[in-house]
Amino acid sequence: MKRLLNIIFSIAKGITSPILNFLILSYGILTFGKENWGEYISIVIWISLLSFFMNLGNKDYLIRKYSKEPSNIFNHFINSYISRSLLIVISTILFYFFNPETATVALLIVFVLHTYNSFDSLIVYYQKFGQQLFVEIIGFLIFIVSLKFQNNFDLFMILKFYGLSIAVKSFLMFVLFKPWVYKIKLNISIINLINYWPFFVLGLSGMINSKIDLYLVNILLSKKDISIYQTVTTAFLILQSLSILITAPINKPIYRASSKTISRIKLIFSKIAIPITLVGTICIWVVLEQFLKLGLNWHFYLISFLASIPCFYYIVPVLSLFKSNNEKKVLYSNLSAAFINCLLSIILLKIIGLEGAFISTCVSQWLYYIFIKKYENIASRQ
Repeated sequence: MKRLLNIIFSIAKGITSPILNFLILSYGILTFGKENWGEYISIVIWISLLSFFMNLGNKDYLIRKYSKEPSNIFNHFINSYISRSLLIVISTILFYFFNPETATVALLIVFVLHTYNSFDSLIVYYQKFGQQLFVEIIGFLIFIVSLKFQNNFDLFMILKFYGLSIAVKSFLMFVLFKPWVYKIKLNISIINLINYWPFFVLGLSGMINSKIDLYLVNILLSKKDISIYQTVTTAFLILQSLSILITAPINKPIYRASSKTISRIKLIFSKIAIPITLVGTICIWVVLEQFLKLGLNWHFYLISFLASIPCFYYIVPVLSLFKSNNEKKVLYSNLSAAFINCLLSIILLKIIGLEGAFISTCVSQWLYYIFIKKYENIASRQ
């Protein structure tokens, strides 16, 4: 029963995060307008990138360490957290792009977001998905209620509200795990981060493949376009995350499954991919055009529909490659698709604008599926 509840909470957490992000995006656009909210998003994008970089590979590496040395869990956690905190110096680049006041707040947010994300390894290891879901909702309520007290768009205050919501979430995580009660032997060094390198590279390649278009839109297009693109991609991220959530209960069993069983699972996914994506796309169109009134033409949604299908096809093959210890093949696929996505985005964004980002993402998603299938077929013959 406990295992079933953990699975349910894990799935709920996985789909709740993008939903809460979408609700915040929607509220921001409706209240402050696409242009103003796009200005806020353009800063949060870089905050997320820097905090993501500071935590890249941390969860997977630590979970493995926890499994091997269960008596030293919090020793590894604290040392990793403090060592990675030294990377905050990278975030001083914010002062080059923003005024000192905004950059200072952004830098503090990067740190508290890094703190909150650092607990991911403990959450997964101790299966605290229900508690994390509660904390996420608390953070969302703090931010959304704070926004309701904003009569006019004040970027500095909104950033402080965002930082406050993350700080509260971090505090609740500290209360949940109580790391201070454990005896810690400090071993803090940047050199220790070298141990994370394999996990870092794999995570970085996946992030580049999935996010490069967003950062290029942020650099090359207007604040209004940034707001629109982030809203649409977040909505379709909810749809695409269904593929991950559906596979959540079989993530561990699949490593022991036979080739015949895996083939049956892939067949099921191939049958549900288009119906789920089609229904999801129609629902997204209704919300974004009838409610938010983004004003996008139908072909933007058609392209997003086509871009969302491949994830249902490649999710099981990716797990299959992990099963056969072919993580490097996933890495090569990520890097190849990311390179094509980056190149296409730069070209198409300059030629046709916002639609170019949608097209490049669609192309890269299908190419990623082709690369994964190619490596899976090779692995199956070995």
